[in-house]
Amino acid sequence: VLAGQFDPFDFSHRMSIYRLLIDTTNRAGSFGVDNAQNPLWGLMFQHQWQFRSGRLGKQEGGAYDIDPDAPWGYGNYALCTIPFIGAVQAGAVEDLEILPPRSPNRFDYVVGGGTAGPRILVPAFQPAVDDWADFFTLVLGSRPGDDHEPLRLALWRAHKTSLDVVAARLDTLEPKDDAPLELAFLRGWCRMVDYLWAAAWLTDFQFMVGHGLDVLPERMLTDADANLALSDLPKKVRKNVRNVVGLSQTSPLRHRLNLWLWRRAMRTRAARNEVGDMLDALFNPNPGNIAARRRMLRYMVGI
Repeated sequence: VLAGQFDPFDFSHRMSIYRLLIDTTNRAGSFGVDNAQNPLWGLMFQHQWQFRSGRLGKQEGGAYDIDPDAPWGYGNYALCTIPFIGAVQAGAVEDLEILPPRSPNRFDYVVGGGTAGPRILVPAFQPAVDDWADFFTLVLGSRPGDDHEPLRLALWRAHKTSLDVVAARLDTLEPKDDAPLELAFLRGWCRMVDYLWAAAWLTDFQFMVGHGLDVLPERMLTDADANLALSDLPKKVRKNVRNVVGLSQTSPLRHRLNLWLWRRAMRTRAARNEVGDMLDALFNPNPGNIAARRRMLRYMVGI
């Protein structure tokens, strides 16, 4: 599909890049013979959801077009094109020419490279490229039987550094085609990464199939959803959307405090092994998770 060029505004090209990165990082078989333990599967699953739910913008040129002016498309760009450049920097994959957007837009994109000559890199993305290069270097040095948690922590660090660029741009972005609530959902999702990183959240194939397919809305949020009733969505999805939007509305100071407490709770492997229960206790306190909230407090104070 790629043939020396990577068009990041073609859904099939982005999926091909994910497939390339997933295959490349299992050279030594450290993620199993079926590669199911590879932590990069989460990115591929997320991109598929964005495409399926209509979050990649209007498809004016073809069925697989990604609108360069779509905020979610830009967010995924930071988690597909930027990891690819990091993999090139680490020597994990061959370079490709990255094609420019085909229409005017509100974002800054990387272009060039491969046989087309020097790449023009957006300076704000360089720290993310470096973090992804560190991740790919670490992965290529792993062997079967190694502990995968350090790899997941490195992946989430690079993930966060990438989305920090997106979040900074979103803070200055006025709604255009998307409803303000949809942008709030995206901003909150960027913040949620901080919590998942601290917990070394699993993103391999089995975990995503078991826990990542029924928690996100299969449609765009609209002005009609402003009261967050979301009655047409499943209960689990409704709750998750409200939590993520709530994160976007939390003041920076309160967010930093909450995140500091969460990181204290996630300092030990025992706490990280309970991350599902801990997240529920944090975001959905109710009589049914009192025991989990007590355990989280003990993890926070180190008892």
